[in-house]
Amino acid sequence: MAFAQSIPSVPPDVQNNPIVQSILQGVGGLLQTTNGNTAHGKVTYFRRFDLQIETAPNVYRQIHLHQGTIINPRGTTITPGMTVDVSGTAQADHSLNADSINTH
Repeated sequence: MAFAQSIPSVPPDVQNNPIVQSILQGVGGLLQTTNGNTAHGKVTYFRRFDLQIETAPNVYRQIHLHQGTIINPRGTTITPGMTVDVSGTAQADHSLNADSINTH
């Protein structure tokens, strides 16, 4: 005779708690800022083909530009303090090879 085991789960009243939701969203956002094929943040460093952005407080991501990386608006010079959206290809070291950068 087999017995069904109950799988532990987070009680609905805890899961729906605004504080718990805030923590889960924060952790999810933090992971998203350091992984994946996109990044959004403030430029902290830029020189030639190397860019660093702060994606969350004290969380930084290295961005690598290459010949052909598109910077919008066209002709914009990237400077520290500028807010950017980057899309490209994520690397194993969590850096991002940029295909396009949109400045704000």
